Amino acid sequence: MTTAIELRHLRHFIALAQELHFGRAAQRCHISQPPFSVSIRQLEQALGFALVERSTHEVRLTAAGAAYYEEALKVASQFERAHATAARVHQGMQGTLEVGFFASMLHRGLDRAVQVFGQSHPDVDLRLVELSTADQIPALQRHRIRYGFVHSTALPATVMSEELLCEPFVLCLPAAHPMARAAPKTGRRRAQAVDLARFKDEPFVLFARTFSPAYYDHVVSLCLSAGFHPRVRHEARHWLTVLACVSKGLGITLVPRSLVRSRYPDLCFADLQASPVASIVRGAWLASEADDPALRAWHAVVRRYITA
Repeated sequence: MTTAIELRHLRHFIALAQELHFGRAAQRCHISQPPFSVSIRQLEQALGFALVERSTHEVRLTAAGAAYYEEALKVASQFERAHATAARVHQGMQGTLEVGFFASMLHRGLDRAVQVFGQSHPDVDLRLVELSTADQIPALQRHRIRYGFVHSTALPATVMSEELLCEPFVLCLPAAHPMARAAPKTGRRRAQAVDLARFKDEPFVLFARTFSPAYYDHVVSLCLSAGFHPRVRHEARHWLTVLACVSKGLGITLVPRSLVRSRYPDLCFADLQASPVASIVRGAWLASEADDPALRAWHAVVRRYITA
């Protein structure tokens, strides 16, 4: 007989158990008292036993009614949770959001963006996936990630993007370098910028072009504008590896200004006298997912917290 029980029966009974008055319970359920009373009788008939004892003066729960009330509350609560969960999934505000990133983004506010998004959207499981800059677009197209950070503006028609930041390159030297004193550190204390041409005979440590063509070409362009082609002695896959190599005296390099925040030991950073080439970072996502609520919410947070 329990198959005849509907959710409305449970809701009506819960209201009656809490009000212990048919009139007030019916009003609470937004129906008149006669159909409300019919609903309670239908529930009792389906169960095969009485849930309430009625008299002209009061309504009381039977022992079975009290026990049924506790379980009915659980069922109603579970139903509400199921509805809320399904609604969030339908709205795109629950599930997993994979975001591709490269290490230098952690010095541009990515950590803060992740924290803020997690606090405001706790039902979305945001996961960072470390990828080289060259791998971001293929990862988007293969649905390995849903959001990426790219440097190129030459993107496939299936990918949308928006510029997040534009920052100059700065010179990075080992602190023990003989010319480090001639290259005052960047930071809050502004100092006279250095002439990159003075470092034309230095060995360079660069991001491997295979993993970031844009960064490699930017550095070469800056050197060419200073009148020389860099002597690339060592190549690395990650910016933090480049900084580590420079700190060990293996060469010098040019890096986006945000990497000054890396606080890597034994390094000196200096502005350049002329820096016509800038490091541009764009947020990217598939055009087919442009209206996804979770993706849009993440991009809004990124726009606020990603800074040079």
